[in-house]
Amino acid sequence: MAQTPYTDLSSQDILAAHISGLQHDINKIQQVLEMKTASINNHQLRPVGDQEDPSLRYRIYEGTIRNWLANPTPVIYRNGVPVNSSEYEISPAHGVVVFHEQQNANDVITANFTYITNGSAWKENVQQSLGNFGNIEQQVNENTAKLANNPGGVELFYPISGSHITHFRRDYNPYSSSTTYNVNSHIPAFNILVYGNTIDAFPFPVNRKMRFSRAGIQTGSSGSSAKLKIGIYKDNGNFRPGELLFESPEINISAANTWGYVDIDWELEAGFYWIARHDAVTTYYNGLENQSCIPIVSFNAESFLQNLSERPNPHTVYGGYRATNVSYGNMPTVYPESGALFARQYYISPWLVVA
Repeated sequence: MAQTPYTDLSSQDILAAHISGLQHDINKIQQVLEMKTASINNHQLRPVGDQEDPSLRYRIYEGTIRNWLANPTPVIYRNGVPVNSSEYEISPAHGVVVFHEQQNANDVITANFTYITNGSAWKENVQQSLGNFGNIEQQVNENTAKLANNPGGVELFYPISGSHITHFRRDYNPYSSSTTYNVNSHIPAFNILVYGNTIDAFPFPVNRKMRFSRAGIQTGSSGSSAKLKIGIYKDNGNFRPGELLFESPEINISAANTWGYVDIDWELEAGFYWIARHDAVTTYYNGLENQSCIPIVSFNAESFLQNLSERPNPHTVYGGYRATNVSYGNMPTVYPESGALFARQYYISPWLVVA
């Protein structure tokens, strides 16, 4: 850091150059700090009257506020009337006016001027920036959550009230052209068998705070009845369902090809979760084909990087976790350790409805 090479002075006369050097340094500091200014009117100046020579008294007037600006030019008043500038010399930096002639002791001398305050625009900008760190940190955390909670590596979609959401893929275009809907963005699956006392959990990324009003599922054409609960598990940090956050009331369906719903009122913060279904009885449901679901992927580069005429498949793809022989009732507060990754062509999909 560069510094002006001041040294302690010995006993000697103070030269004008000594003061000028200090003034230049002060001006540089003011420039760096971007000092703020203010204006004042009718500021009364005090006469200096302690001179031994009486003729010198009531000629020098000084303000209690110093460091005036030269531009705009200060205006001096005597008893409320502007004084011609030819009658005095002014030193704005020192806040001093020196009249050429002695003034009457009863005269009231005032001034209108703009002066440097003790405020710094640079300091305020720094403080504002520091104050914004909290907002910046929040935005970073939110964006990080979006990336970390988005297995597809793309921005998640934004479902509106009434939307059904489950473990379907979010990285799709709902249009196949400017006027035609993409009916194959998701492919349904029907009549999928599952045994009772099974808990399947599927990826459930949420990219904004959402409130849900219903939980539901649909039986298949071969299913005569169903009894189940739908829950949300928190991710345990290792891409596996962990702690139970929400458990719906029991859903009872007594006919085939029928939607069963229960009303809920539950809010979920942005994050990565697992939507789960706990079945009480063996039955058939409808859901999604595997290509429509968020994939859980293992990629094997050793299989991939081989110069073979028939390219090997480096992917191992799963749809979720399955735990069997879990007695139906209250859903486990922590997803069972026995649950393991499983892959099927068709998956039974539980749904939540956005409020």
